[in-house]
Amino acid sequence: MKKKLLNLVVLTLALAACGGASYSAYVNYEVYVINADGNGLKKLTDHPADDWPPVWSPDGKQIAFTTHRDGYTEIYVMNADGSGLTRLTNHPAHDNSPAWSPDGRQIAFMSYRDGDPYGEIYLMNADGSDLKNLTNNPANDGPPVWSPDGKQIAFTSDRDGNREVYVMKADGSGLTRLTNNSGDDEWLGWSPDGKQIAFTSNHGGNWEIYAMNADGSGLTGLTSNPAEDWQPAWSPDGRQIAFISNRDSSHPDSFDIYVINADGSGLNNLTNHPAHDDFPAWSPNGGQIAFTSSRDGEREIYVMNADSSDLKNLTNNPADDMSLAWSPDGRQIAFSSGLPRPVD
Repeated sequence: MKKKLLNLVVLTLALAACGGASYSAYVNYEVYVINADGNGLKKLTDHPADDWPPVWSPDGKQIAFTTHRDGYTEIYVMNADGSGLTRLTNHPAHDNSPAWSPDGRQIAFMSYRDGDPYGEIYLMNADGSDLKNLTNNPANDGPPVWSPDGKQIAFTSDRDGNREVYVMKADGSGLTRLTNNSGDDEWLGWSPDGKQIAFTSNHGGNWEIYAMNADGSGLTGLTSNPAEDWQPAWSPDGRQIAFISNRDSSHPDSFDIYVINADGSGLNNLTNHPAHDDFPAWSPNGGQIAFTSSRDGEREIYVMNADSSDLKNLTNNPADDMSLAWSPDGRQIAFSSGLPRPVD
């Protein structure tokens, strides 16, 4: 599936960055924050294990992330300045993909505990208490995506043979299958008003962007192109969707950042560069879009105005910077960076 392939490419690039005789054969990812103007870089974690991706709490006071510093992957949380590090999960199975509830009181995540070789969706309080398995099915369920009102969680599952979109109440009840087609559906995103869900599907033969009502009705194809369209991200006002595509014939092996109106009209290529641009993320006020790009040789975090003007490289460092997340107030961007570690 394309999402997994892209993530694998990102990790491969990061691992390749530490090549050379003076460095070890791996890189170490830490969590950083930087001001939205590129100033004020601060390293929040410092551990030989990999820490990623950072996920802000809705009030901006905490950051959750995944780390394998205990020998297996667990979910931790810390204050936004890096203090108050707390381990939330403690199990000899992999826990990942933390997602805060909109009110900040709970965290949904994926786990491979219970002997299931595939992921289940779990829910816990923000302090790690009251753990619950919400899906409990021998299939690959996740990652969890909260509805804006916090009443539902959408996810993809292959429990019926291929990956489809499902939704359930936040307590795991009321499970409903929203899509039913022969392809795979991935990369879900609720519209800000909670009335629609955008996603990527290859049920038409190649990856396209679709949107449907939150009850599964009104399925609409927003893109239609022989290229691959991926990673839909709603603008905060719900009027536009950013996504990535390799439809530009001048560099078909790389992805650009595009935007379209929520009805599929008004297509615009914002980056138009032969490098690989991906993971678009709107600023909370909708005025800017941050993304990662390999245009300077390694993966960096860039930000531009929503009309593509005033492009800036925020990180500009010989490391791979990725997994970006805007703070809720739009003043900072958290990210993970893989810096080469000297051999002792």
